[in-house]
Amino acid sequence: MQGDVGMLMSTVYDLKAKLEKKFGNEFVDKKDEQFYVGRPERAVALEAYLVANPKKRSSKSKKRREEKEPEKEQDQQRKKQLLVMKNQDMNPLDENFQLKDPSTKPDRLVMELGSTYYDEVGNKLEVACWRYELDKRMWLITRKSRHMEYYGKESKFESWTHIDLKTLLRVPYFDPDLRKKGRGWAFHSCLEKEVRTNFDTMKTAEPTVRRNPGVHYSFTKRTLKSIIWPPTDKEKIIPLTRKFEKGILRNFKFWAYNPCLAEAVIVTEEQSIMIPNSYDLMSFHVEDIFVLTHHQIRTKEKYEECAKYWTSAAANILRHYLFADPPPGPHDPSV
Repeated sequence: MQGDVGMLMSTVYDLKAKLEKKFGNEFVDKKDEQFYVGRPERAVALEAYLVANPKKRSSKSKKRREEKEPEKEQDQQRKKQLLVMKNQDMNPLDENFQLKDPSTKPDRLVMELGSTYYDEVGNKLEVACWRYELDKRMWLITRKSRHMEYYGKESKFESWTHIDLKTLLRVPYFDPDLRKKGRGWAFHSCLEKEVRTNFDTMKTAEPTVRRNPGVHYSFTKRTLKSIIWPPTDKEKIIPLTRKFEKGILRNFKFWAYNPCLAEAVIVTEEQSIMIPNSYDLMSFHVEDIFVLTHHQIRTKEKYEECAKYWTSAAANILRHYLFADPPPGPHDPSV
């Protein structure tokens, strides 16, 4: 009996609400003040109530935020100071190519990459080859677009996906250690083992799937999905090659561009010098840079455009005094 009465009352109140919504206050009981107040007045009364009786929880959270803001600012300032202290003395030369500390001689210079060399998403261009540079103690990844990436630690490769790591093993690998017992070969064999075991012990990155609303496939009419590769953890500060011996190109024979490795090879009567990055030409002395600028680099006809990149790099080093022994005092870069 009580259940039937409850159902009947709920039906009556539902009908009453629908009639009020359609015909206004005609069906409202004037004795009931909460229903008799009009909509604008009700909104004003509700706003006044909320202002007069704010939630205690919101006031406490506001105080906590105000207390934490100075701490966050101090943490940010500390991080900026540590970053500046870490990188301010990385190069031993000042803007006039003078030693900041005359008592110490620079062992090498470093190169800091700009934001244009970094990707918001992963680089999906194919890898041409990769190697371990013993002098820099870094792995160099050379892509087919001549884009170069450096990785200083084995853990940096955990930012790659397992698909890219499997592809990396299929391209040529070069290491100056002929005994195959160095750090580069050790990581290469470890990577081969991880590929065989489907990366049981090595962490890898995962691509993300992004839906493109409003874009559909023409046949299935489904929303287009694109796979985004995560950016890799590349090195930001790269040391240049140690300075070469002065007059190392005294018995120069020729230099050529190797398209398979995207590097320059300098051949003398005593040895062959491989230069994987054009920035490493700054490790030569002025007399050796003169030798390179006065000899045409050799290559096949279809790779002449790539070879010109190396000759122009040598010319710019000579023009802007960027070789290993810059002249003392300030200079005019336009000379």
